[in-house]
Amino acid sequence: MNLKRVLHKARSKNIPFYILVLFLFYIALKHFSRRPSAGLVPENLRQYLRFNEKHTIGGELTDSEVDRLRVQVEILNTERRVYNEKRFGRVLPETTTIVVQAHRDVERLQYLIVSLGQVRYIEDAVLVFSHSYYHPEINSLVRNITFCKVLQVFFPYSLQLHPHQFPGADPNDCSNSSNALCGKLNNERNARDAERKQHWWWTANLIFEHASWSYTYRGMVIFLEEDNYVLPDLLHMLKYAQRSVTFIPQVDVISFGRTYAKDLDYNLLTIEAWRPPYDKGLSFNKTTWRKIVSWLSVFCMHDDISWSYSLLHLFSRFPKGYAEMAACMAPRVLSTGMFPSGKKAVEVIWKRLEYSKLYPESVSAVMLFSQHGRVVRKTRLPPGSGGWNDLRDHLLCLDPLMSTITDPTEDESTTTSPVFVT
Repeated sequence: MNLKRVLHKARSKNIPFYILVLFLFYIALKHFSRRPSAGLVPENLRQYLRFNEKHTIGGELTDSEVDRLRVQVEILNTERRVYNEKRFGRVLPETTTIVVQAHRDVERLQYLIVSLGQVRYIEDAVLVFSHSYYHPEINSLVRNITFCKVLQVFFPYSLQLHPHQFPGADPNDCSNSSNALCGKLNNERNARDAERKQHWWWTANLIFEHASWSYTYRGMVIFLEEDNYVLPDLLHMLKYAQRSVTFIPQVDVISFGRTYAKDLDYNLLTIEAWRPPYDKGLSFNKTTWRKIVSWLSVFCMHDDISWSYSLLHLFSRFPKGYAEMAACMAPRVLSTGMFPSGKKAVEVIWKRLEYSKLYPESVSAVMLFSQHGRVVRKTRLPPGSGGWNDLRDHLLCLDPLMSTITDPTEDESTTTSPVFVT
């Protein structure tokens, strides 16, 4: 708006000064209400913004500290306490589970939590934070969530808990191809990359098989990463997606994430074959999980460090040769990883969403057809990217919960831990 032009027109038409002031105040209020900072963080969620982009966590632990931490993690994984149950009720068979794979980027994690706090119906869901790194600051951030039920679990095979041995960074690992024997055996292993795949698989097994509600569970599980940001109508769209796929019973998974683009339809679902990058906001139920588990050896033996491409390889064994997916045309899960910080990412996201049409009143699901019938755009299976041919990784993946799920009444002397032979 050109202020000089407005003033000139007001004078030429003899508009009273107080009306002009009120008009300008209205325009200013409307303008600033659209600024990202205005709707960025509601006042009731500002308590979760504790860390700036320069904040780092970490530090080396002594051997005795690692030993104590292992015991503490085992106790917490055995207890698996669900916070806020008195306020929001117990986890029911149909409760939606939102799983967050949390690592060490606490600055981005806090913005994910803020976004989850703005999701409609979040009070009916349970948030599960699966941590690959234990730290008091991260724990405090998560345990102070008050807007829904929360469960924390800790990946027991992390690098933090095994800093000098498998499944962490073993001195005998082939961490680079300069070792002649490693090059001959093509057995290169990066413990940090291997941890990501093991962590996701361990978490999925825990949720579907060994959570307190797993036996009767029939709800949906949505998988997120700490560098994700969700839109407020995530669960609103989940409800519509579930209704839509009742008419398309062959759908195996729902995806809420894809590459952002302008002018997308917020009320549209596409039915197509699943593939990365639809791993962001991936969601499925126990029926699909049972299909996945029936091919677990394909996932665990596929020589690819990426859990999503290993899953793609597994889905190729489904009867159709792929997993049928219902995906949001306009993503409800966005990545903050391409931005220098979570704060900058959220500012950009809110600016992009200024005129988005969230909370659609009706949702359509579409398939692509030609004169020859339905067109399915399947992804050509890429060869494995490598980094996953260590037999110890295969064995741990095939039985990821062998030492983490124990009977709390069992005598401690009878509890055994896995032994990995190098």
